[in-house]
Amino acid sequence: MIEQQIRRSQMSGSLDKLDGAGKPIPRRSGTNFAQAARMSVMDGAGGGVQQELSLRREISDLEEKLKTITDSDKRVAMRKDLMDKRLRLSVHEEARRK
Repeated sequence: MIEQQIRRSQMSGSLDKLDGAGKPIPRRSGTNFAQAARMSVMDGAGGGVQQELSLRREISDLEEKLKTITDSDKRVAMRKDLMDKRLRLSVHEEARRK
């Protein structure tokens, strides 16, 4: 369905002469999370390792708390927090490997 809409727009010429046509998509401003995490791993002697260990403890604690919570809104919020911490941990692990 989306492809049909794109084809219709191309055939009608509504996609011609758009602002930025032929130019690369601009990058988002702000610090890249993965790059910032990688730099924090590199900073200091063992500072990144301490952060990684701290994240592992927090993840373990959240997993245990999640087993006991029955309120669905709280579970959703806790799962989001848990996923965020797991993502941060994976970035730290990847940065350490490089």
